[in-house]
Amino acid sequence: MAPLEPAEEDAIPMQLLQQLSRTAYVCSSLSSPLSSRPRNLVYRGILAQPIRTPDGVTVQSIIIKHSTDFVPKIFEELLLHALASYLPPATTATVKPPRLYLYDRETNIQVLEDFSNADGFLAMLSCADAHNLLPSPSTATIGRHLGFWLRSFHVWSSAPEQAALRAQMWQNDPMRKTKYLFTYDSVLKVLENYPELMDGHEKTLDTIRDVIAKEFERPSTEEGDGYGLLHGDFWSGNAGWREPPLADKTNELFIIDWEFAQFGHRSCDLGQIVGDLYERKTYGNLDTAIFTMEGVIDGYGALSDEMAFRTAIYVGVHLISWYNRRPRKGPKVAPPEVIVAGLTAGRDFMVKGWEKDRAFFQGSALGSLFAAR
Repeated sequence: MAPLEPAEEDAIPMQLLQQLSRTAYVCSSLSSPLSSRPRNLVYRGILAQPIRTPDGVTVQSIIIKHSTDFVPKIFEELLLHALASYLPPATTATVKPPRLYLYDRETNIQVLEDFSNADGFLAMLSCADAHNLLPSPSTATIGRHLGFWLRSFHVWSSAPEQAALRAQMWQNDPMRKTKYLFTYDSVLKVLENYPELMDGHEKTLDTIRDVIAKEFERPSTEEGDGYGLLHGDFWSGNAGWREPPLADKTNELFIIDWEFAQFGHRSCDLGQIVGDLYERKTYGNLDTAIFTMEGVIDGYGALSDEMAFRTAIYVGVHLISWYNRRPRKGPKVAPPEVIVAGLTAGRDFMVKGWEKDRAFFQGSALGSLFAAR
């Protein structure tokens, strides 16, 4: 679907203010878009009057998500309501998704908890002063919190109590198809730009693509080992960090943007966050990302061979699909030799993961996926 015309997008804030005026979440103003995928916009709304939320907290601002594609976000709604009652195991940080206060299916408007005074983890990780911004805990510790929470979420979502939720989430076909389109299905198309990287590997890569395509059609009644509910877009840009104002309170991590939630293989979640962090080292030479990546793997805990190899394959997919997301101009443009090296690493992770070549990975940057625990 084509992006909105500028005039259409400019008119949306006033429309949202008018629609919110008929709810308990009347706003005096909206921010500029915080993020915007085509036809999906996110704003921060300043409430006309502070309100007390259903869980007893007084808030002065909210997050408004609005989709103009007229595809109802009922699966995101279902999962966020279910997660509201989920209490992950206690650690030294509180990790949680936003509460969904209101969802109007007719207008596709979501009103969500605003994690005010939180810093985007990606921005913190990427800045030149990251070590000073994150003196305690370190980026590795935050990575461990992310990994531990992800494992806890996967365990919770696989419990018998969530069987009905899984059955409904499986029907979120548009997001599954989109996920496949931008990941596994993009690999050969990218590598066609570098035919020398395909030499001797095209058959294996073709097989991976076709086998995984069938997996993306797998219903939740065929759960099996490694399958369950996924966040669906688990990367550093969807995490926020807040240190408490009081010494006796715990740090907080926030996991946002659940619209890609779906049923699938858990390696897609773990592989995306590991791949995202490794990508930042590979193409951007961001050393702090490696410490965080190791923390995520350590926090997620012991992996079966199948999960380790599948995660490595997904990391390879992520490194290759970066080509379609790469900066085209400015200081973050990667040199040609860096691009080729990154695509080569991605290809090798995919091929060696498919061949289950443990010796290769034990000497690679992904060796900790295969470490004995």
